[in-house]
Amino acid sequence: MVQHKEGSVITKHRKLSTFLGRTPRGTIMGAFCALLIVLLAACAGGSTSPSYSSSSSTTAGGGSLSGGTDISGKTLLFQIQSSPSDSFFVPVVNGAKAAAAIAGLKLQIQYASNDDTTEVNQVNTAVASNVAGVALSIPDAGLNKAVCDARAKSIPVVAFNINGSTGAGAKCVMGFVGQDFVQSGALIAQKMIDAGQIKPGDHAFCPVEFPAQVYAAQRYAGVKQALSAIGVTCEELGTGVDFGPAKATMVSYLLGHPNTTAIIGLGHTPLDQAPAAAKQVGRNIPIGGFDVTSDILSSIKSGTITATVDQQPYVQGFQSVMQLALYLKYAIAPSNLNTSNGALIDKNNVDKVVSLVPTYR
Repeated sequence: MVQHKEGSVITKHRKLSTFLGRTPRGTIMGAFCALLIVLLAACAGGSTSPSYSSSSSTTAGGGSLSGGTDISGKTLLFQIQSSPSDSFFVPVVNGAKAAAAIAGLKLQIQYASNDDTTEVNQVNTAVASNVAGVALSIPDAGLNKAVCDARAKSIPVVAFNINGSTGAGAKCVMGFVGQDFVQSGALIAQKMIDAGQIKPGDHAFCPVEFPAQVYAAQRYAGVKQALSAIGVTCEELGTGVDFGPAKATMVSYLLGHPNTTAIIGLGHTPLDQAPAAAKQVGRNIPIGGFDVTSDILSSIKSGTITATVDQQPYVQGFQSVMQLALYLKYAIAPSNLNTSNGALIDKNNVDKVVSLVPTYR
C-alpha cells in the first residue's frame, strides 16, 4: 500500500489480519471468484466506468456468499460526509457497490455535503427505517449520539475514511477502514527528506482542506514528527475543498512567505493545486502530499510532485460494506483495517495507476 530505511521516524506497525482468514472456506472461494470477475472486468475495460448505477440507491441480486443467515435484499446505509461532486469518493462508492453485489445487499447512498447536522439527520432517518447496517465517514464527535443510537437498536456500524468519534461514541463504532493518518504523514515527509528535497533549517507549507478535522490534525502531527527531527518547521493553513479558492489561498501564502522551501499538501485539494500555485508565484519548490486525482498523477509523471500517499479509497468502500455483510451473515466481528500502509505513488509506479482513476483509484 514501501520499505523504510532503518532509522526512519516511521515505526513498524503490526499487520492487521483480514476478515478472510476467519471466513468459512466455501465462502472465501465464492467471494474471491466474484471479486475476481469484478477485477478482470476492470482490467479488460481500462478506465471504463462499472456498469452499476451512480444513483443514491442500488439494488443487488442474490449475491454469491453461501451459508449463514440469509441477508439477500437487506439495505445498508452508506453515508458520506462530503458532497457528490467530491471526486475522491468515486472509487469509495464503486468499491462499496462491488461488495454489496457480492453480498446481495442494497445500498442507500447519502451525502452530507460536509455538514454535521445534515449527516446526523440522514443517519437518524436511516436508523428509524431499520436499515440492516451503517457504513459511514465520521468527521468529528458530532456523530457520536447518532452512531450510538444505531448500536442501541442492534444495527452494526463501521466507519470508513475518517473516524472522528470520541469517548462513548468511539465504543459504538465496531471497526474502522481507513488510513493511519499519523503514520502516513510521517511517511510522505520522510520520503521528501530521503530524496534530499527537505533539509535541516527549511520551512515547509502544509495546506489542508479542513485543519480542525481528525484527518488533518493527525496527518499534520505525522508530518511534524518527521520534520522536527531534522529541525524543519511546517505551517498549516486551511484551503477548503474548492480548487479555485484553494489555489488563491496558497498563492497568497507563498507570496507572503518567500522563505517557504517545500509544500506538503495534507489533502487532495491543496496537493492538486499546489503546482499551479507555485508556478504562479514563480517558485520551483518540492511538492508532496496525499491522495489521488488525474492532475496529481500527471504532476508526478512530470516530476512537479515527488509523491503522494494513496489511501486506496476503493478498499475503504469495499471493505466497510463487506465487513458489515460478514457480520450480518456469519456474525464475524468487524476489524480495524489500515488501507494505506506505505502506499506511496511516485514516478516508479505512477503508470500503473493512471488508467484506473477515478473508477478504482
